[in-house]
Amino acid sequence: MIRYAFLMQIRKRSLWISTAVLAVAIVVLQGDRGPRYVPAGTPARIVMTNWAVLFGVLLPLGFGMVLADRLVRDRRLGVGRILDSLPTGPRALVVGRYVGSVAATAVAGLATMLVAAGFEFASRRDIALFGWAFVAFALVMLPGLLFVGAFAVVAPMLITAPLFRILYVGYWFWGNMLSPLFLPSLTGTLLTPIGDYAASWLLGETALYAGVDGILPWLRPEVGAPAVAASVGTLVLLALIVVLLIGPPLYRRQQQSA
Repeated sequence: MIRYAFLMQIRKRSLWISTAVLAVAIVVLQGDRGPRYVPAGTPARIVMTNWAVLFGVLLPLGFGMVLADRLVRDRRLGVGRILDSLPTGPRALVVGRYVGSVAATAVAGLATMLVAAGFEFASRRDIALFGWAFVAFALVMLPGLLFVGAFAVVAPMLITAPLFRILYVGYWFWGNMLSPLFLPSLTGTLLTPIGDYAASWLLGETALYAGVDGILPWLRPEVGAPAVAASVGTLVLLALIVVLLIGPPLYRRQQQSA
């Protein structure tokens, strides 16, 4: 099931088109403030973390959109009964779809980081850029993708994919980009999937709003390795809860009503 889900997602043109369009759009919109203009001689860690922060602003929007029909499409395409005949239960089906689909989506995200590393290497000639591209992706972008992917795969079984996409866009800007100084928001907390804590730790300074005063102050510790571990661990734990405990009953109900 994991292999099937991976191949289905990796071959999905909308994944690659949306990733490319959003990556180019955010680079263009950033103008001369983006990582392309980081001074020569800047450590590769700083350069690639800046790229991860930049891509993390918009790419997760596309990722959530393309993942939102991974399970509900079984019913729409009439393949639910075929899957039910396999010697696996709802949990294995949900987990397999989630792992395979998110893994394929992660490939697209990592590809953007490697392309950015190649672009930077052309002028900086620092091979460490490629290594830090992997590290920045793993710490800044991947935990958020695991978290967002869990809700994108499971939630549409409860509220439909179109409604999830609309709500997701609103959530992304409210819970990740809106300063808590202007309106109560989860921005800057350990629950922020944009990877603010990890990016701030790698940069040695606040990337966006990590730790900024706001609601739920106990979720806004000072930036540091423990906070990064707590943020990554919390996002992954919540993803597992959604996929392992909430997803299977919803999938079973969906198939029974098909």
